Amino acid sequence: MLRQMKKRILIIEDSTKWIEEITELIKETSYETTIFVATNITEAYLLAMENSIDLFIIDIILDVNVPGDVSGIKFADNIRKNIKYQYTPIIFISCLEDPKMYAYANIHCYGYIEKPFLKEKTLNMIEEALNFPLKKVVSKEYIYFRKEGILYGFHVNDIVYIESNAKRTLINSIHEIVEVPYRSIKSILTELDSDAFIQCNRRSIVNKKYIEYIDFPNRYIKLRGIKDTIEIGVILKSKFQKEIE
Repeated sequence: MLRQMKKRILIIEDSTKWIEEITELIKETSYETTIFVATNITEAYLLAMENSIDLFIIDIILDVNVPGDVSGIKFADNIRKNIKYQYTPIIFISCLEDPKMYAYANIHCYGYIEKPFLKEKTLNMIEEALNFPLKKVVSKEYIYFRKEGILYGFHVNDIVYIESNAKRTLINSIHEIVEVPYRSIKSILTELDSDAFIQCNRRSIVNKKYIEYIDFPNRYIKLRGIKDTIEIGVILKSKFQKEIE
């Protein structure tokens, strides 16, 4: 089967049995996937903010010990308020019927599947949802990093440059410099998803709007408000020059 572009899926489900069944079905789709799993909404929010999710698969009931629990719907309702997830497909899973109408009418979910899953129906719905054309969000307001269990949000327009090495990542904004646990430059660029940011060396990303001047012969960048210059890597010099021009 022809494999297509990689997709990121977040499963929000408290049962190991159903998580395993959904995971196996996802592996049968025509997409390469990265699967994230959360068993409660706290974990789900962290994963959703730290990654760019292409499909949510959410169990409506996440705590069977709470009478009338519909925390899965509450999560979906809240995630829809985030600009980057306004149009992301959501598939609900549950044994309930009543919340179904609310989910379709108010949260605009892609579909609804019941336990136990019908393999062909579930597989087709996941495949169709992954193939669903999304409206491109014009700009992303925040990028999120986790540090010591706390999620920090940085306004994208305030970030001057980001430096990342094997031990730490430094976020240099117009307000402050914050050290967070290491994340790769590649994953940060993917999360930013913005033409305003460009990689200039193996460890650094700069925000083009803060560039004061560029010295290509000596391979360095001067950023407004930053004392030190930023190196342009030998390997990335040609690519950087094309993108900046």
